[in-house]
Amino acid sequence: MAAELLPQQPIVPDAKQRFLSKTHLDIPAFTDYLGQLRREVDAVLAPRFPEFGGKPYPLGRCRELRDAVYDRLVADIHQPRCATSLALLSFIRAGGIGRKIWGVLRDSYFQNAMQFGIFYVDVANDTVNPAKPPIEILSLGKSGMVPVADFFHFARIAESYWNSDTYANTAFPGLAAFFPMICVSRIGGGISLAPGSDQMIALTRSRGFQPSLAFLKSAPAPPPSVQDELARRRKSCTHALLVNSGASITSVEQAITDEDFKNDTYYASCVSAYRELTAISNNEDVTEIEKSL
Repeated sequence: MAAELLPQQPIVPDAKQRFLSKTHLDIPAFTDYLGQLRREVDAVLAPRFPEFGGKPYPLGRCRELRDAVYDRLVADIHQPRCATSLALLSFIRAGGIGRKIWGVLRDSYFQNAMQFGIFYVDVANDTVNPAKPPIEILSLGKSGMVPVADFFHFARIAESYWNSDTYANTAFPGLAAFFPMICVSRIGGGISLAPGSDQMIALTRSRGFQPSLAFLKSAPAPPPSVQDELARRRKSCTHALLVNSGASITSVEQAITDEDFKNDTYYASCVSAYRELTAISNNEDVTEIEKSL
């Protein structure tokens, strides 16, 4: 049986995608077209997000830029306004891949990008290094982008890219099936449950919570100072899944037995609890927390 495709998983191109890409996609014209969309988006996003962590726009705005350009591109495909958007419409109608993707780039950091046929398309290439051109299009194979394999892979990238330490979520067993990790910043000391990612939630659901259980069984427990801080936050929590006590491994094993990975009500409850905890941690309104979930 073929593995289930995750929502933003890069797709290995086959012969059909190679043919369609060669037939419909003119890369120089596509690059110019995306550059125009990016300039349109910059005019909207720059005033809205003037800085991120003290750094000026567009630094740190990879996802916002990718999503905004993608939305404009989709609108153009539905109502083509130039030769390139018309070619993209023909490409999609013929069965070409056109989708958002998320994963690990060059084994170094998490990346939001797009895939069109055989191509990896980054419309926010300057959000880490502003000296780089904003648009980068490469063959998917040469881009170095791969799906996140499991929570161990996620933790390894988070530790280097985010300069963080990762531990098993022993503090909130009720959320451990979806959020098996505690992430602690080495710079600011921030503590959060992880991963706050739809893609990783889909991954562990599609594999019956086994990736979460494997991480909990192998990852180290958080140090006492982190446990004490999370216990302090728990006192402000109201959601039943946050005040539950017990062992995280046992909680996930029970969720596996109950097949909660198939249960959308359980998923919604866990996300609601996660948002409450994040709001308490950040002292922000719940509606502004982790809108990707």
